Amino acid sequence: MSLTIASATYAQSVLPNQELRAIWLATVDNLDWPNSGNHSEASKQQDLITKLNNIKKAGFNVVYFQVRTEGDALYDSPYEPWSKYLTGQEGKAPDPFWDPLEFAIEEAHKLGMELHAWLNPYRILKNVPSDFTQKVVAGETEVEESLASFLGKEYDANSPKFKGTAQRDSMHISNLHPEWILIAKSEKSSIGIVDPGLQEVRDYNAMIVADIVRRYDIDGVHFDDYFYPYSPDNMSASSYNNALDDSSFALDARGFTNKSDWRRNNVEIFMTQINDTVKAIKPWVKFGISPFGIYKNGVPSGIAGTDSYLQLYTDPLKWAENGDVDYLMPQLYWKFGGAQDFTKLANWWSTEITNRNRHLYVGHGAYKTDLSSYWKYDFTENEIPRQIEFTRNNDNISGSAIFRAKNITTYASQGLRDSLVTNYYRQPSIVPTMAWLDTTKADTPINLVLTPDAVQSNKFVISWDRADSPISKLSTHVDTLQFYAIYRVDSPAAPDVNEAISNPANRIGLVGVTTFTDVAEPSSEGNYYYIVTAVTRNGVESDPSPALDAGVVVSREEDATIVEGYRLQQNYPNPFNPTTNITFNLSKAGVTSLKVFDVLGREVASIVNEKFSQGEHTITFNASALSSGVYIYQLKTNGVVLTRKLTLIK
Repeated sequence: MSLTIASATYAQSVLPNQELRAIWLATVDNLDWPNSGNHSEASKQQDLITKLNNIKKAGFNVVYFQVRTEGDALYDSPYEPWSKYLTGQEGKAPDPFWDPLEFAIEEAHKLGMELHAWLNPYRILKNVPSDFTQKVVAGETEVEESLASFLGKEYDANSPKFKGTAQRDSMHISNLHPEWILIAKSEKSSIGIVDPGLQEVRDYNAMIVADIVRRYDIDGVHFDDYFYPYSPDNMSASSYNNALDDSSFALDARGFTNKSDWRRNNVEIFMTQINDTVKAIKPWVKFGISPFGIYKNGVPSGIAGTDSYLQLYTDPLKWAENGDVDYLMPQLYWKFGGAQDFTKLANWWSTEITNRNRHLYVGHGAYKTDLSSYWKYDFTENEIPRQIEFTRNNDNISGSAIFRAKNITTYASQGLRDSLVTNYYRQPSIVPTMAWLDTTKADTPINLVLTPDAVQSNKFVISWDRADSPISKLSTHVDTLQFYAIYRVDSPAAPDVNEAISNPANRIGLVGVTTFTDVAEPSSEGNYYYIVTAVTRNGVESDPSPALDAGVVVSREEDATIVEGYRLQQNYPNPFNPTTNITFNLSKAGVTSLKVFDVLGREVASIVNEKFSQGEHTITFNASALSSGVYIYQLKTNGVVLTRKLTLIK
């Protein structure tokens, strides 16, 4: 018997002790959040809480939260206007007032997740109206006249610069500094960017980043791959586009004679400035970028497509070599095989970045799993699980990111979420430690207390206090954030605590508060013991706490599995391989069926279907024909239906 959902395709993946499990939460075009700028602020807050909780439940530990999409702000910026994607109108503040970035940081940290501020540094005008871009342009004067027409401004023949736009808020950079704007265009579209060749632009963007780092307790600053424009509006698409930055090239050529090399250097010196800015304010804040997945056409051999180096004028390898990023996360949004082969690209990037002593993570295109999208059937249900397996088998790759949040929180993604929950992300993971950042250990939590639930004997609340001393000291800066990892060990005697925390399978929680509630399965070895460690922002664990003895745990949960004297007990052992016992009690005799279903509701096994007498019965279920995963077993008799979950681990 075979299952087709992703979570059941492979045997249980070996869990790494540390792994980045990130997700992009996009706000541009209201892709992931908020659903609409016109919804109430209360509903936006609740929606954000719900999405962050769903992301946590799926096993993620890092969120890239988009706070600047096109020269706007989804936070309380003193420099740029509130985003139309937040409030429905650019420049309009939330009413009643709240700060989404501050709110998201607090909620993510409570859940034990990092939150990185994701910014687009160059994109300023995402879509210039089509009536401008589709005009037939015969000469420079007509270009300026049509541009002036689009802007609603009077054309000034003596100043052929961008004049600003009435369509954007007065605080928008296109109005504050129209002389910085380049509009690259094609027959189909156009895009406005700030000129990367101007030092004033680099200083302005560094100011924006510095303000966020200084005022918010973010864990990182994240850029994606929007630097110089993509095709069809890329700088080399036409002589018109290629000439857009002639004046800035002439003004500050820095000895370059080749404009392509100069453009790449513009981005390179900007990366240095941003990294220096971040680290000068808070040395623990990470800075990373997710470049386009192809470095150069033909590199490695057989790879073809748009590339970072020649078409986007970026050199990610140089950023890593200079130490200007803490990680790179190439967007490898392609399948195994073909001209953009995932295998070749992942292996090539892993070698190049590891040789430059920085972390490499991999970006996965989960949007291609959405059967309702343009990409329908591009990715099968097994594609991303196979990619996760592949990256885990490469010691030079330290984790993954999923694009994007709605493919986990809302859209059907061919079982991807179930695959993460039941297999690949089934235990919480700590973020990888970056050796070049602070590696000071956190202090061990103190005053641990274990409180059994008064009614439910297999439910416990573990609480502790934070040690008093600060956990990270660099220069004059002190980082005070701590997460906490909770471990549960099933053992007949008190375990070796250091050995216990070295096994990620024992880790059952990662939180940002000093309390954790656990509902344990029945103990199979004797007693349950709980251990807690503190974890720094750089993924460095404290020494373990002493082990708290919870005693023998037997499930006595009084829930929907008991109806009018009928009872369906939790299977034992659970998890199991390959057999387990299922016990049920009938208050009167009757024809009884016991079936097993997968998480999509499909029947995968019929255990019994016959008449049983009144009383207790135990059935042994052999699941050797099934793949690892979580299943539902259902009892039907005399009009009563009872269900429970079981977990098969091979």
